[in-house]
Amino acid sequence: MKKRNNSFFLFFIFLFFGILPNVVYSQEAKISIDCSQELGEINPLVFGNNLIAYDPKTYENGWVKEYYGYSDFGAGIWDSFKNKPQPEVIKLAKDVGITVVRFPGGCGAHHYNWKEAIGKKRRHFLFGIDEFLKVAQEIGAEPIFTLSFYAGDENDAADLVEYLNLPDDGKNNWARQRAMNGRKEPYNVRYFEVGNEEWHGNHKDIKELSAEEYAQKYLKYYRALKAKDPKVLVGVILYKPEWNKKVLEIVGKNVDFGIIHTYPSAGRRKDLETMEPKTIYALTLAKPILRDKYTLAEALVLLKEKAGKDIPLAITEYNGGFVQDKPVPYRHCLGTALLNAELLRLFTQPENNILFANYWNFCNEYWGMVANGFDGSWRSLYNPYYKRPNYFVFELYHKHFGDILLEAKVRSDGYDASQYQPIKALIAKLKTGTLIRGNLLPGAWVIRPASGVIAQEKSGVLELEFAAEEEGKPKTYNYYHSIKQAQVEPDAYYKLSGWIKTENLVAELGVCLEVQDSRGWNATKSAASTEKISGSTDWTFVEVIYQTLPDAKAVNVIARRVGEKGPLSGKAYFKDVRLEKFVPSVDTKIPYLSVNASKSKDGKKVYLMVINKNMDSPITATVELKGFLPANQGKSWVLNGPSIDATNEKKHDNVKVVEKSFNIPACKPEDDVCRFEYTFDEHSLTAIEVVLAHSS
Repeated sequence: MKKRNNSFFLFFIFLFFGILPNVVYSQEAKISIDCSQELGEINPLVFGNNLIAYDPKTYENGWVKEYYGYSDFGAGIWDSFKNKPQPEVIKLAKDVGITVVRFPGGCGAHHYNWKEAIGKKRRHFLFGIDEFLKVAQEIGAEPIFTLSFYAGDENDAADLVEYLNLPDDGKNNWARQRAMNGRKEPYNVRYFEVGNEEWHGNHKDIKELSAEEYAQKYLKYYRALKAKDPKVLVGVILYKPEWNKKVLEIVGKNVDFGIIHTYPSAGRRKDLETMEPKTIYALTLAKPILRDKYTLAEALVLLKEKAGKDIPLAITEYNGGFVQDKPVPYRHCLGTALLNAELLRLFTQPENNILFANYWNFCNEYWGMVANGFDGSWRSLYNPYYKRPNYFVFELYHKHFGDILLEAKVRSDGYDASQYQPIKALIAKLKTGTLIRGNLLPGAWVIRPASGVIAQEKSGVLELEFAAEEEGKPKTYNYYHSIKQAQVEPDAYYKLSGWIKTENLVAELGVCLEVQDSRGWNATKSAASTEKISGSTDWTFVEVIYQTLPDAKAVNVIARRVGEKGPLSGKAYFKDVRLEKFVPSVDTKIPYLSVNASKSKDGKKVYLMVINKNMDSPITATVELKGFLPANQGKSWVLNGPSIDATNEKKHDNVKVVEKSFNIPACKPEDDVCRFEYTFDEHSLTAIEVVLAHSS
């Protein structure tokens, strides 16, 4: 992840921005915990982070000095003059409980040549392979390596595995080099991910990589790494559903974990500058509930289908997707801390099968959760550090959360996020819902002439033949000339589905089905397309969900090929095309209270982690504990600040944690349920500890 690339998390075009909604359903707030209902042990590796060592060749010339400095000093965690970690930063990392660290991190890994980052004769990359592993050891964290997709090849990646994991027994040259560099014993690194966000290329000379290109190259890496050390676990990059499907069809069972990045946000830089902060976080805090949990579930199902077994997920980057500094850097404010607390709740749930998760990122740079103004030079290395709000989320989980996850049932007031156009667009991406059966499309296609395309309908099948390009012969690359039209309701969801088959279709982007407002793209900018099919395929089922505009009356369904350039040749067939009304099953009501619950292994403490998403008002809730007799006093630690957009950039204790004590009414041993009330401050994260009565 780098600060100039925001394409990954800018999924939606925001047509308008509402104000913070009023409460749309009202009920007494209650949190119910059955202490006998254990969901399993909490995976400690979900509390991971990223350490960075960018290669300047990845970026434009203006960034070279900055990233050499970051690569030499590990963004402030490594003193390359004293050849040791910076003690203050190590302490900060240990205090926050980092359990797994990723390196060299993000898009900086694209051209990172690990062979330039070892040995005593380096001019740069002084925070290299051995230095990173020394830091990981001092923190007590497990390492994961991001393998370059552009510096070297699969053989160089296998050499890294040899350097890290194989014995110095006279047979392994790179293991011998490791011993000469001061480390005789193998490091035994387990986790490797092949590339980073390769769907966008490398931001430089390679602009975009297809799913097929990535998958074929991934297989070479997978096999080379496993041949060198069969015990290593290798991860494959996931992105959007169509990318994932194509990649996993090629990869098959040759995958140990899938990799997902998520950066929920409320809009683009220019939009955020004019939106009310309360609106920004009403939208953003809804995303994990309305998007991310479905994204994880969909990825797990596809992995199992293609690999033939359960495959876990690794969230190797996540944060709030805010890439602006005006009016405040939202990525560093209280609201984003609450977002990351909500994501952590999601990652701890067993059904999401998370192998590990890495917050982006720990120290300095654009996103760091701790900072000291480090500018890439030794002069700034020992500036005092301050903690940003995101840091405190992990500190609370580390110090005030248990080992065994418990089921938490929550009832509270909330708001309906469906009034926001971005949320409506998000729901349209999901395919869970109810179809109101009945095809709205007419039987026959309306076919208009197109240069270089032979189109005809036979027995209900639309056939398109794109003639081979000849010199001087006009060519229609952007095909939209076969149409069916249907009457629709405004502001409603519809599912477009059908079957596509191709024969020797050579096309930059392939063919698809598209549903579009009947007034046309130029007039409305409203359309949705299925996945694109190319090459030679059997009949392939495709589908997409589309939401009509508030003033829509009709839509066009188009047999489509998007693109303004060739090559383009071959045949495409379309059959059984249907347009049906769709009622999403997603509940867009967002409760203000979000709760994660746990207990200690010995059963003597119960812990709650509670987010109050109400921006304006505290919420008093009744907490019910079943099967647990609490002592008469509990403790809480409250992360909060003066407003949802408060930061620590100028006043370093503006957002902070305040410790409190509260009384619990006496409960008798024969009572089945014990109750107490607690008031959760507006826009806050509260960690609660309740101790078993008479426990020592």
